[in-house]
Amino acid sequence: MQKLFLFFWKNHFTVLFIVLEVIAFSLLVSNNSFQQSRIHESSVTIAGTVYQFQHSYTQYLGLTEENEKLRQSNSELIQAQLNTKNQRQNVHGNFQVIPTLALSSTYQQENNYIIIDAGKSDGIKPASAVISTDGAVGIIHSVSENYSSIIPIIHGSSDISARLKNSSYFGQCKWGGIDPKTAELENIPNHVEIAEGDTIVTRGSGGVFPPNIIIGYAQESKKNESSGFQTVTVRLATDFRKIHSLFVIINSLKPELDSLINQTEEWTGE
Repeated sequence: MQKLFLFFWKNHFTVLFIVLEVIAFSLLVSNNSFQQSRIHESSVTIAGTVYQFQHSYTQYLGLTEENEKLRQSNSELIQAQLNTKNQRQNVHGNFQVIPTLALSSTYQQENNYIIIDAGKSDGIKPASAVISTDGAVGIIHSVSENYSSIIPIIHGSSDISARLKNSSYFGQCKWGGIDPKTAELENIPNHVEIAEGDTIVTRGSGGVFPPNIIIGYAQESKKNESSGFQTVTVRLATDFRKIHSLFVIINSLKPELDSLINQTEEWTGE
């Protein structure tokens, strides 16, 4: 108590000044409508800023939730379309579609990659197909508990069985290693007519990709008279410069197909 008294005694002029300022301010506000208006305006501005931030944050959370619901709905729609289409075409395959987001990706390297936010805990398995809403993206390479890496079409070792949609002639779709917007469809016989804009789709022969997933569109073709085959430049449907929402396709019947292919190769001696 004595220390408190000494504090006020030593600082009594400062304390008195503060008390007088508070009284003067109160009188000014209570008797001056202009000052009341200015203070009220400032209060509203401050409160509005706080509420706007709160609303923006809430809206952000809401949009995030809506985007998640939209991605889930898209995956369910894709899954239903794949399984319905395969039943109609008598193609074996029980496909599960898992929505994911790309966390990291490259497109200017010789061997590009994509990292997604889903792994073993989400049901992701190696050698599963990955697509976007535009078309084929790549194949799952490595899987950890919560993340996975993808070998995209624009990777030096990418090799996808593909075909011309309008003629069913098939070959291998590979990346040329330079332009992330194009790939090459090889081993198409020279006598096959290729028109600019022809659609190239997945063949589905290995059980990784379902059949008829769009890879891209023909730009031009170059015939090799000595080999008898032509190479088609393909404008890729997926823009690898802005990868974001992706879908992993799990084929539950792939192990059965792999086993049959291995037995057949042993039998034929390949």
